[in-house]
Amino acid sequence: MTISFLSAHLLAHDYRWVNGREKPFGGSVALNAAMFVSVLIASRSSSNLHVSLLMCAAVEIFALAPRVYRQVKLTSEQAHCVMTASLVLCALVVLYHINQLLGFVFGFSIFFITWIAPLTFMYIQRYKNKLNGPWDEAVPIRRHDKLGGEAGTGRI
Repeated sequence: MTISFLSAHLLAHDYRWVNGREKPFGGSVALNAAMFVSVLIASRSSSNLHVSLLMCAAVEIFALAPRVYRQVKLTSEQAHCVMTASLVLCALVVLYHINQLLGFVFGFSIFFITWIAPLTFMYIQRYKNKLNGPWDEAVPIRRHDKLGGEAGTGRI
């Protein structure tokens, strides 16, 4: 159930609002799904302290952090890039200390998604075939009439 609700959070999250492209926040389904997952995980904890720490972290991550990310992105694109890179590096360091293989897989996937995949797409763009058919939008063609003048003008 936890995985399904975390998937619902990822699918329903309002990424346009976080990136500053939309005014009202429309991610209430995503926020509710994430908080429900936090409650599910917190119910497995052994002490009240762990439950309260987990719920505080969930509120900070799922409710408050998107607002901070949005404000940073609207204020400065460079600060947003620095903040994103520092969060990725922090996650990489923590994962590497937990499990070296997990840290390596995370680091490789971030490197692949950030550099290798876009460069590959740019490289194979030159081999793209453009197919034209009846499904394409109509392109108006300017034609001349039989007398040699322009159509519709009456000039010869």
